[in-house]
Amino acid sequence: GCFDEFNRIELPVLSVAAQQIAVVLSCKKDRKSQFIFTDGDVVTMNPEFGIFLTMNPGYAGRQELPENLKMQFRTVAMMVPDRHIIIRVKLASVGFIENIVLSRKFFTLYKLCEEQLTKQVHYDFGLRN
Repeated sequence: GCFDEFNRIELPVLSVAAQQIAVVLSCKKDRKSQFIFTDGDVVTMNPEFGIFLTMNPGYAGRQELPENLKMQFRTVAMMVPDRHIIIRVKLASVGFIENIVLSRKFFTLYKLCEEQLTKQVHYDFGLRN
């Protein structure tokens, strides 16, 4: 499962989640076919599962993960993608020969639209467009 913005959860709940995740990961590590969950339920194990957490650190109201939870996961840092390169590759991939010049113009257009248009859902200038 993927748990988005996991560090928005309050610390007491994070602590309980850390215990539950530890139980599941321990079962996977031991290659068991089933395990007893923290509430007493017997759960069948699917060995092909994965647990993914996303976090946006540094914002108000965000929690630091407890150490027992941190050590269960591998950290992957993300960065803001380079829009110039992405726009250029998209243009080149559909056959635009002057993709360098066009990508600069599209980048400027998107940036101006993002800054000057109102913040409404139909104005989405993210990378999916």
